[in-house]
Formats: sequence, C-alpha cells, structure tokens
Amino acid sequence: MRNQKDFLKTVVRLGASLAAALALAAPAALVVPLSSCSSAPKRPPEVFTNRNAAIGQIDLANKAVAKGDYATADLFLDEAWRLAVSADDPDTRTRVHLARGNARYNEGKAAEAETLWQTALSEAETAKIPMLVSTARIYLARASLAEGRRDADYTPEERQERARKARDVAQAEMKGVKDNILFTAFAWKVIGFAEKELGNAGAAEKAILEAAELHDKNQYLEDAAYDWYLIASVRSKAGNLSGAREALDTALAFDRRAENSNGLGMDWVAIGTIAEKSGDKKAASEAYSRAAQIFRSAFLEADAIDAEKRLEALTPR
Repeated sequence: MRNQKDFLKTVVRLGASLAAALALAAPAALVVPLSSCSSAPKRPPEVFTNRNAAIGQIDLANKAVAKGDYATADLFLDEAWRLAVSADDPDTRTRVHLARGNARYNEGKAAEAETLWQTALSEAETAKIPMLVSTARIYLARASLAEGRRDADYTPEERQERARKARDVAQAEMKGVKDNILFTAFAWKVIGFAEKELGNAGAAEKAILEAAELHDKNQYLEDAAYDWYLIASVRSKAGNLSGAREALDTALAFDRRAENSNGLGMDWVAIGTIAEKSGDKKAASEAYSRAAQIFRSAFLEADAIDAEKRLEALTPR
C-alpha cells in the first residue's frame, strides 16, 4: 500500500507486482505438459496439483494485499503454505515466505518482513534455486534501506551506507532475475529507492523509469501507476513540485485504466499533499475530498478517514 501519511518523505509499498511475480515466475515444471500421441508406454505423469493450487492461493493473496486487506491475504497464504508443505516443495515454500513478507512489509511491519525474507533466502539457498536466491536478496536489500523508517532509527551516515549497500545488492543480483520481468522491475525500483535516499534524484528517476517501461510494455497497469507515483515522490523530494504533479497525472491515468481504487485514492492524496505544499489550499481540499470519496466507494474505511482528517485540517475553524 502506498504510504499516504508521509508522501513527501517516503513511500512504503512494494506494490502487488513483486509478490505477483512469485506466481507468474513459477518454474515451467509447474505447468502440466500435454502428452504426445504415441503407442509407447506412457511414464506416470508428475503430479502438480498442490503446487499449482498453492501458486493460485499466492495470487489471490497478492490481490488482497493490493487492496490493503491483510487479514484475507493471510488466509490465502495460510492455505498456500499448507499446500506447499504437503508437497514438500522448496520452490513453493520459498514463494510463500516471500509473499508473506511482502504482506507484512506493506502492512508496515518491516522487521517481520525481513525475518520472512531471510527464511526465504535460506530455503532457496538450501534447495539451490538461483533465481529465488537472487530474488530474496533483492527483497532483503529493500528491507535494509533506512528509507521509510523513522529519522531517529539511524544516523544520516547509517542511512547513506544502507542505501549504498542496497543499491549494490540490487545491481549485483539483477542478472539472477533477468529472465523474469517483474523481479527485474522490482530490482530497478530498489535501486531507485536507494538513489533517492542518497539524494541522487536523476539516478533515482532513471532507475524507476526502467521499471515503469517494463510494466507499461507488458500491461502491468497498476504497477506502472505505482512507478509514476514513486517518480512523483522523487521529484517532490527534489523540490520539483510541478514535475511531481505531472508524474501523478500519469499515475492517475494508469490507475484509471486498471480501475485500481486504492491506487487512485492514494494518487489524489498525494496530489493534495503537493497542492498543500504549493500553498494552494483549494486544490488540496478538492483532492482530499475526491480521495475520500474513492476510498469510501471502495470500502477502504481507514484510508477514507485519513483523507477526511486531512480535509478537516485545511478547513478554517
């Protein structure tokens, strides 16, 4: 989920894409092959019932996370884990750990997410699954970033060092995920987060644009929207408020095409924040009001309340 409470400072949402990749990047062996016509005796087919079902549960969990419905996501992930354990399949077990960590991270529980991603890394290393090893390392690089945490948690020097290390890890592991579009896009985003933390606005935007191009080209509309939301955050931090608004307009366009209510509401909250920072209280009020309407129509109660509180704060007493 996009962190609407402090848009100008940080954004904490991995987006559904990186967790969705856990399902979409499933090895080809998880697809049951069609048998060819032959009079020769057929070997017994390998059974993939539980593994395929687990991947389906992960996909459903991803959708729930995208909507901010973590309780439902956990139900799907519990079932995915049961199926993965029943099949004793390290690949699927690793994907469940990664997906559950994604849910926890989006929920704002970074420490829990980091523990889950470390477990995923151990599982993938033991089973010798190179792509998932690289993926877990990239996830952990994201978790290690001080960006998105309280200023008091780290000194400025520590924040910079963590950003440099995260960037280096994502760059080094990029080759390990090169065959997967979504994991590659996520690696670029981690690089963007790191460059933003380092104050390199141009490099940050360039990296996130790499992710945006991959998502746009392959019709991952919601993910492309989030990329442009991040670009707006980078531009805002650099003081380019007009550029940030332009990026948010692009995010809105993608979210509208995806009919992504959660993303649309967050876009309008961010637009309100930009307007407020620019001194345009009327535009800010209109944006917060629109965000609240979208959230309420999508039954996102907590988000609607937050937008309404922002609106109230602008109303003269």
